[in-house]
Amino acid sequence: MSFQFDVKSAHRTTSGAVVANGRTRLKGGIVCPSVTSTAHMVFAENTPTLATYSQTTTTITVTMANTFAAGDRVWLTITSGSAVSATYAVVTASSSQFTVTAASATNSGNVSVYSSILLEVDTTNATTFSFMCPGDGILAESGLYVGVPTSVTATAFYG
Repeated sequence: MSFQFDVKSAHRTTSGAVVANGRTRLKGGIVCPSVTSTAHMVFAENTPTLATYSQTTTTITVTMANTFAAGDRVWLTITSGSAVSATYAVVTASSSQFTVTAASATNSGNVSVYSSILLEVDTTNATTFSFMCPGDGILAESGLYVGVPTSVTATAFYG
């Protein structure tokens, strides 16, 4: 086994692409939560689906063609409106829309849906930690996206 010498890193304080497009492998990372509360962040394929959403009370309905089932995890990056970008579990799904549960609000807007989640990292306290991906790392065929909730920053190692 030989070592890979071209590993790169990128630090994210907000959600966004680490590698915009192209094949890469997630090798590991450092996660820095700043508050003691549960937060979920994701490392995902950089292949978002653009959609619209509407929220009434605690239900966000996302309108887009999909093959989701209840329990699937998605990262929603809210691009307009006032819902919160975060990791959500699908509650109900049909071929043209799905719902998730969020804090109560009423709004609507546009959203980028990241459904090819490579790794989800959960935090429950304000302790910084690192992780390594075994073997050659986790393959991202179309670039690497990091979904970072508020109160968390992350560094991704990739190559």
